Amino acid sequence: MKIHSSETVVCLRGRLVEEFYSEAGELMDSIELAPNSPVVALNIPIGQWHTVRALESGTVILECKDGAYEPLGPEDVLNL
Repeated sequence: MKIHSSETVVCLRGRLVEEFYSEAGELMDSIELAPNSPVVALNIPIGQWHTVRALESGTVILECKDGAYEPLGPEDVLNL
């Protein structure tokens, strides 16, 4: 998903990985988040292609954006 605002993700329970992609769809980086780990939260800058994957059943995240909800359009989906 390509976002039009910055986004903050906090892992409240379980484990997840946030994956970051280039405009060409190449995986550029991934960061694991979990409570009581070195990374619990992160900020995703405006326009960064990314996705999140839960690594444990029951994982709970809090996601905050700086703006109103905007439905996804075709231009917001990275087709690999």
